[in-house]
Amino acid sequence: MIRMDKGSQITLAAVLLLLLTIIFCTAYSLGLNQELVQKDSRIDELTNSNIELQNQLGSQQEPYLVTSLGVSVEPRNITYPHPHFTVEGVGFNVGSRTAYNARLDIVAYYKNGLSAFNMSLPLGNLGRWQVAQVGKIMGTSDWIGNYTITPVWADIP
Repeated sequence: MIRMDKGSQITLAAVLLLLLTIIFCTAYSLGLNQELVQKDSRIDELTNSNIELQNQLGSQQEPYLVTSLGVSVEPRNITYPHPHFTVEGVGFNVGSRTAYNARLDIVAYYKNGLSAFNMSLPLGNLGRWQVAQVGKIMGTSDWIGNYTITPVWADIP
């Protein structure tokens, strides 16, 4: 057995206490560092979420045209059995700003695939939640087989 004097024992105890303190502080520091990394990650998530929400808010402040339309290319009744294209309904601006020069661009093709017409129905300038009525009946030389209706607008006059 090794015998140590009281001074050596105190020195050894101090060194052991210092080593234990260093180990504890290192472990505590690693835990704090891990927590810091997690909080930084959470900050990044919240920052990205904030950017996404700001982008959504920006897009909601822009004009945005929505339609509710009925289209008919079949005979309406026995008194109107001729080929035609009918579009009826509404277009309205669900954005916060005015939709300038709003219109419906309509492209239609006959059943044989040939182009029937390419036209625009003007809706005018539509303020926030403003509604425009749509109603157009066009006689055609043959039955319409396919069509597209695209709402178009500008966000500046």
